[in-house]
Amino acid sequence: MKRFQEANKLVKIWRYRWYLLAIIQWIWYSTISKFKVYDDDIEDGELFHTDRYEVQKGKELWKLLISLAQYNMKWYHTHEEILNEINSW
Repeated sequence: MKRFQEANKLVKIWRYRWYLLAIIQWIWYSTISKFKVYDDDIEDGELFHTDRYEVQKGKELWKLLISLAQYNMKWYHTHEEILNEINSW
């Protein structure tokens, strides 16, 4: 599957549906449910799950949901694109 930037217009329009889902999820997690981010720990090189969590709200929740939508859309930048952007500053 091509990344978002290399896809044609029809594929891009289809992948934009993830933004609609982000809006619905934001309303859901802001009113009805909670979006929990668990604090996992590493001991002796092993990752283990804890019961500690933070409930995300407002801007933080929106940023996470948009990031998840862009991940599902395969929207990412290559190493060369990032270096070109940094060098243009």
